[in-house]
Amino acid sequence: MGRYTVILPDLGQRDFIMMKTALFAVTLLSVALWSGCATGGGGHTGGNIIVKVTAPLGQNIVGVTLTLQLSADVKNTDNKGVTWTVTQNGGACSPACGSISSSGLYSAPSSPPTPATVDVTATSVVNPNASDKFQLRVSPITVTVIPGPATVGAGLQQQLTAAVTPDQAPQTVNWAIASTDCLANDCGTLSASGLYTAPNVLPSGGPFSVQATSTIDSPNWIGATNITVVNSRLNGTYAFRFSGYDSTNKPVAIAGNFVVNSNGAIQGGVQDELTAAGHNHCSILSSSSYSQDINSHGTITLKTSAGACAVNTRSYKFVLDADGDGRMIEFGDGVGRGSGQFSQASSADFKTSALKGGFAFGLTGSDIISGKRAGSAGMFVSDHLGSLSAGRMDINDGGAVTTSADVTGTYNIAADGSGTLTLVDNDHGAATYQFAIYVVGGNTQNATNPFTLYMISTDPLANKPAVVGSVVFQDPTETYDKTALDSFSVSNLTGVDNAGSNALVSLTAAKGDGAGNISASYDANNAGTIVAAKTFSSTYATLGSGRYTVDWLNPAVHFVLYLTAANRGFLLDIDPALPSAVYSGTMDQQPGSGFAAGEFTGPFQAATGSSGTAGVNPVAMNLLFSLALPDFTVAGTQDVTGVPSPENLAGNCKFDFNTTTGSITLTAPAASKFIMYPLDNPKQSNFLIQHFVMINVDSANADPAIIFAER
Repeated sequence: MGRYTVILPDLGQRDFIMMKTALFAVTLLSVALWSGCATGGGGHTGGNIIVKVTAPLGQNIVGVTLTLQLSADVKNTDNKGVTWTVTQNGGACSPACGSISSSGLYSAPSSPPTPATVDVTATSVVNPNASDKFQLRVSPITVTVIPGPATVGAGLQQQLTAAVTPDQAPQTVNWAIASTDCLANDCGTLSASGLYTAPNVLPSGGPFSVQATSTIDSPNWIGATNITVVNSRLNGTYAFRFSGYDSTNKPVAIAGNFVVNSNGAIQGGVQDELTAAGHNHCSILSSSSYSQDINSHGTITLKTSAGACAVNTRSYKFVLDADGDGRMIEFGDGVGRGSGQFSQASSADFKTSALKGGFAFGLTGSDIISGKRAGSAGMFVSDHLGSLSAGRMDINDGGAVTTSADVTGTYNIAADGSGTLTLVDNDHGAATYQFAIYVVGGNTQNATNPFTLYMISTDPLANKPAVVGSVVFQDPTETYDKTALDSFSVSNLTGVDNAGSNALVSLTAAKGDGAGNISASYDANNAGTIVAAKTFSSTYATLGSGRYTVDWLNPAVHFVLYLTAANRGFLLDIDPALPSAVYSGTMDQQPGSGFAAGEFTGPFQAATGSSGTAGVNPVAMNLLFSLALPDFTVAGTQDVTGVPSPENLAGNCKFDFNTTTGSITLTAPAASKFIMYPLDNPKQSNFLIQHFVMINVDSANADPAIIFAER
């Protein structure tokens, strides 16, 4: 979704792109066959006559029963006529290989031949030795319903989308609720556009199937997803973290958890809050509330006892992904602005013994006394008994950088999922750093769904910066030497400009060679100054335990990187030459190039990440991408802090299938442009892009932010 562009260093540029295409083709074979590059032989010469066969948009894959108009360009003769033939392995195979008309219109057979690749040849009528062969792959029609499977709240609506591949197939389907799964006819309704409306009472038969049938050949090409209707989409314990600013632009940070019952009532919870007044630990009351207006959007209001926290009522607009996790922005409470996220927590991990092994962390916030940005990153090893050892930590407090190689500590986790953690910096006089922690959950055996906690500092503000962020389990199968940066990644960074007054954000697509070298390209909005596809090359070094140093961006900024898995981790600027910036962010794995348009079809939920300054207006979006080759249309709604009513969105995306960035242009509610970088998602095994990051690149926006999007 979006037109992708990537500019690479001159050295090895072709190899970089080819390696990316090859890597992605292995994992996305079903969609990467449309590479945008013709497979013809470049034209054969008979005498001085040259024939060249081409297809629209370089298409070299065609769905069964579909047609593709090919063209033959004949040079060096006035007679442009050609004869067309379809063969396979040098021999005739009609009708199994399809047919082609005298005008070059190829008609695919009703099922793929074996092998699926056929040769279409155009031969000059003037000289039979002048010809060109073009290879086509005949593909089945596949329909994928998004989201799948889906959980829908009673009485709510969920937009379903069907992605039909190959992308050139008509993106039209007929929708239906499977009658065999809904015998009582009480499963809700489904419109012709795929808009599902859940009943107010749970279906008597439980989960059921919704089908999308291709209009090309309805008996054969059907996609389906299971839908489960529930009384409340939120159900259980949810850990959350939030950062922003109060009404006087003083920094605020919060972390905590809350409990929702199966009927959608908040039962209570607990939170730690950092404001200009200091640190408070307070209970969340059962008078708190949550509601939804559509299946992926709603409002949460969290209340605490009078006087217990600096602000006793905070309201948030949220968007939910298909897994039921959310991103939120402060909205409509008049006490501040900011953004955060919440994730369903695993109560089975609410115990001290749940932490075992290596963990890395990344925290961002402010020195509330000075108002300058601050951040910290590090790692430690937990013994699952309450002790931490073998730790490292880097701190950037408004440009004052501290690096420690000997960090130990202690921790505990209570039965409600909250806990405390203390880090001791043995390199600097046994200085201590106090934190509150909240368990999210996950796996401590692999990096597919790593064990995660939210962490917030609780030290007196006069002594330590106020920071909040995540702690993530380190993949135990990784060696954390140079080979851990051996592939593709996307990094997001947030900081402030040299004056310390406006926000700076950047997105970087990088390729490590596993031997200490990186080639990369990035886009940035530096307080309204736009940087587009700027390239750089860099080297990196490792000190073990997942700690790396790397010079990032151009001009170079010195960073520390703590990995949680190969090509994934936390970044923190430790460059003393940039005292105001304090860039921080994360690195995520990325599959490389070879993306296909159909992978982006469907709904995404998006919201602002941590803000660099109080000038950022956080946004929460519901986005719907519809394929209209060669581009996408974009629709949806958004909430913006300070804007009382939801705004309708409209626009389009442009893309290039072989590279790794794209552009999204909105025409409503106002003209605006974003650069986006698609990512993979290890939680899913299908061939759809599950999430992406984007930044605004309008020069009028001097306070941009990273926006995270997920299905």
